[in-house]
Parts: sequence; C-alpha cells; structure tokens
Amino acid sequence: MGKRGNTRYSFVSSFTNLGFRTFVPDLIDGIRKVFILKGAPGTGKSTFIRLVGEALSEQGYDIEYWVSSLDPVTPDGVYIPQLDAAVINGSLKIPVDPQYPQIREIMINLGEYSEGIAAGDSRTVIELLDCIKASQEQTIRFVQAITEARQVIRHFNNSHLDMAAIQALINEICGRIMDHRTAERHYFARTITPDGMADYIDDLSRECQKRYIFKGGPGSGGSIIIAHLIKQARQKGYALEYYHCGMEYDQLVMVIIRSLQVALIETDKVDIEFRQGDKVVDMQKFLDIDNGDPFCLNSSETGRRCETLLLQAQQELVNVQKQTRLVKKYYCEAMDFERLDQKRAEVIKDILKSG
Repeated sequence: MGKRGNTRYSFVSSFTNLGFRTFVPDLIDGIRKVFILKGAPGTGKSTFIRLVGEALSEQGYDIEYWVSSLDPVTPDGVYIPQLDAAVINGSLKIPVDPQYPQIREIMINLGEYSEGIAAGDSRTVIELLDCIKASQEQTIRFVQAITEARQVIRHFNNSHLDMAAIQALINEICGRIMDHRTAERHYFARTITPDGMADYIDDLSRECQKRYIFKGGPGSGGSIIIAHLIKQARQKGYALEYYHCGMEYDQLVMVIIRSLQVALIETDKVDIEFRQGDKVVDMQKFLDIDNGDPFCLNSSETGRRCETLLLQAQQELVNVQKQTRLVKKYYCEAMDFERLDQKRAEVIKDILKSG
C-alpha cells in the first residue's frame, strides 16, 4: 500500500469511581473479525497485539491501539479500521469472551504455548497476585474519595450558574457547527496511570479544525453545554466519539464529531496545547459566586486533598505495575515464543485474507 499507516492511541480501560471499567466489549461489537487472546500476565498478549499492529501499519493500514491506565505502553487491543478487524486482550480484569466463537470471534489461548511455571514458584506468584488485587482495590478507594470531593465542588458551582447565559452560548455554538447522519464509540480521555495523569486529547483532536474548549472547575457549566450539544448532534444523526473521565466514569471530558471536524472539550487541569482555530470559553464568567463565601475559602483545601489522594492512588498503581512485572517474569520464562511468533503470522495472514 506504500507509506506507513497512521497510528493513534486511545484509553479504553481505567480504574474509576465505579471500579474497573473497560469499553473493549462495546468497541468490538459489530467488528467483522476479532481475535481474543487469553492468558496469564507475561504470556505475550501485549507484545502479540503490538507486533500485529506494527506489521499492518508497515503495509499502509491505519491502526488504533487501545491502552489501559494500568500500563499505557502495553496495548490491550489493536483495531484496523480499513480491514474492520481487531486483536484484543481477553484476560482483562473484566474478561472478554467470544459471543460467536469461530465465526466472528476467534479465541487464542496463549497458555497452550507455555510449559507452565515451576511448582516451586507457585506460592510466590499467588502472593504477588493477591498484592496486585489489594493495590487495585485501594486505588479504586482513593479514586472514589477524589470523586466525592469533586462532587461537592460541582454541586456548589452548579447552584450558582447563570443558566440564561449558558443557554445563549449553547445556541450560538450549535448554530455554528450543526448542519446534517448515527454511530457512537466510547473511550477514556484522561486517566490516572503509574506515571500520573495521562491523556491523548491533543493527538485525538488533531484533525479537528475547530475545538471548543470550556475552561473551568467541576460544575462550572462546561459539561452542561456539551450535554446539550450532544443531544442536538444525535438528533441530526451525527456519529459521535465520547471520551470519559478516567476517574469519574459518568463525566465526559471530550466529544468529537469527526464528520464536522469539531471537538468539544471540558478542561479542569488538562494541559492542552492551544492552536489557531481554538475557541476557548472561560466558564468562570458564568458563575455568580461571592469569593468571600466560606465554601470558596475551603475549596483550595479540597483541591489539595484531591492532589494528595491522586498521589496515593498513583503510588498504588506503581505497586501494581511492579508486582505485575514480577508475575510476568515467571510466566514469560515458560513460554515458547517461537511457536507464538508463528501463530501471530497466521493471524496477520488471516486478517489480510478476509479483509
């Protein structure tokens, strides 16, 4: 096909206030062919996925890597839009199983390429897996505490919004971007990782000629505007991409309308590289708040508490990452990667043949 295809990354799994959540089952729904990899940590799932993506990208196909907040450098899936095919990790914290085995989805058990870990290592691996589970649960508790603190701020700000001015802005933006098609895809825009908060907002919205960026804290009205514009876009049949907050599952950070090359982005502390064509809206001007209000005086303390909780959650994910790498080492040593390489070549050939 000539030149190398484009590559993009999207977060699809995260530890949220509702626990671990993944959009992988929704994203593969309706895809023509899906290869589901099953196996323990260290059996080569992420490497298999990454190398399939690289091989097809080199042949000119665009690819989309689906990554998790737990380890953003190791993909949990790769989607090839032009071939309508995907290869995914089916052994997530929420397992993904085939709905139509050997018809639309093909399951590959990587355990068949392993000789099994040494009997003497079993107890160590079990202890590590128990530690991983405990750290994941602690991460969720920290994220829930952050969400509760932000909800207090959100509710206070919501009660002081100038809704007439908000509605006027909704009407103005809608008149500019809406004209006239429905499909929906869900991802995470920004999430907590072992390296801190991470996002692909700039990369994902790079092709958008117009970005409306609503700057303000929780409850400052940006989400209300985006929700109204989503309703209008859905009524007119536009395909939408939803990008959720990785910690607050029900909160949207970004919505992209690809056919209009428009992105709607709500920022709190998201670092965005502003560029020509961006329309930045300061949402603070829609808030009618007395700065002397006791709540305002306490809000900075709430913000500091959130930062502390965030660092604690990040440390738990660092612990999970370290322990997972130790577990992987035991399983990796037992793998027959030469046979697995042959299987990966078969999968690539199958994807191309049926595409």
